[in-house]
Amino acid sequence: MKKYYLFFCTIALQCILAVSTFAQDSSSTPTYGLTASFQSSQLDILVPIWVSKMVSLAPAVGLAWEDGTGADLHIGIVPRFYLTKKKVSPYLGLQIAMLKIIPAGGAGVASTTDWLAGLAFGGEYFFDEHLSFGVESQANFTYSDQNSSRFGNPGKTNLNTAAAVFATVYF
Repeated sequence: MKKYYLFFCTIALQCILAVSTFAQDSSSTPTYGLTASFQSSQLDILVPIWVSKMVSLAPAVGLAWEDGTGADLHIGIVPRFYLTKKKVSPYLGLQIAMLKIIPAGGAGVASTTDWLAGLAFGGEYFFDEHLSFGVESQANFTYSDQNSSRFGNPGKTNLNTAAAVFATVYF
């Protein structure tokens, strides 16, 4: 339980620091946004917060519910480091996440917690300062729970590749 508490406290602290950094910036450009990210059959919601002109930090949450089985919860943090900030803006990113299966009562499914740490390279196309679309490729290291079948290698570390598309509205 302590490792979950530490994980959530770290994410909360990073978000607070990002927001307080923005409170000192009086520019009229957008300071945060709301992103829908699609990856395979997974939908995640991110809240990118600009901590500088070239860096954003986004808490991420995803939830999938399957009747009779339970919930699949994703919680993480995604910093992006933009190489240029133009109409088309390439970036390098990191991601750290906890992936938790929470079984429904009587589903016969074990509760599992998997961990993910990854690298991303992507690009974001800004229609204007308030709307963008993007795509990214990822290389993710995962550590699976002993009872997890998520990555096909219970209790071990894997290297997975993935791709995602996303849309963001900035405020």
